[in-house]
Amino acid sequence: MIILFAASLVLFIIAIGIWWHVYFGTANPPLPRANVSIASSTSSGSASGSSDPAVGAATNPAENPDLNTEGLSIDGTMFNVEIASSSLEQTRGLSFRTSLGANDGMLFTFSTGTTQTFWMKDMNFALDMIWISGNTVDGFAQDVPAPGPGTQLWQLPTYSSPANTDKVLEVNAGTVAKYNIKVGDTVTIGPAQEQ
Repeated sequence: MIILFAASLVLFIIAIGIWWHVYFGTANPPLPRANVSIASSTSSGSASGSSDPAVGAATNPAENPDLNTEGLSIDGTMFNVEIASSSLEQTRGLSFRTSLGANDGMLFTFSTGTTQTFWMKDMNFALDMIWISGNTVDGFAQDVPAPGPGTQLWQLPTYSSPANTDKVLEVNAGTVAKYNIKVGDTVTIGPAQEQ
C-alpha cells in the first residue's frame, strides 16, 4: 500500500513538472504598451535622466524579443513600460530575460485591488517592485535578487504588496532609490504613443 502511494505521488509530481514546463517554460511575446507617469508627492527636486535605446536582439529562444519603446515619466525621467494584463503574461513576466534596459520596466495590471504576491522564478537580474493602488504608489520591494543557480521552486522567496494593490511596476534594482520614489507619489497611465 505504501509503495503504491509513493509511486502515485512520484507520477503526480512528474505530471505537474511537465505541465509547468509546457505552460510557463517560455518567455512572453511582445506585450501591449502604455505610458505611465509617477509624479512626486513632495517637491524634493527633480531627477534627471534619459531613455536608453532598446537592448540588442534576443539571442536565446526562451528570452522575450526586443520591445517597442513607450513613455513612462517619473519626475521628468522617461522610462519604457510594457503592460502584462493576462494571467499568462503576468506569470511569465520578465522571466528568461538576460537584462532590462536602464530605463525599462513592466507594468502588471489587475482587475481588482488586493494583496499581490510575486516571485523571481527564472529571473537573471535583480528588480525593484513598485506597488500601486489606483493612481498612488503604495509601497515597494527594493533590490529583490535573482535566484542563484539551482534554486528550487520551493526555495524561492515571495514578495507581497499591501492590500488594495491593482498594479505592480517592475524596474531595475536601485531605481526606487535613484529617483527617490516614495509612498504617496502620484501615478499617471496614458495611452501608448508611437515613437
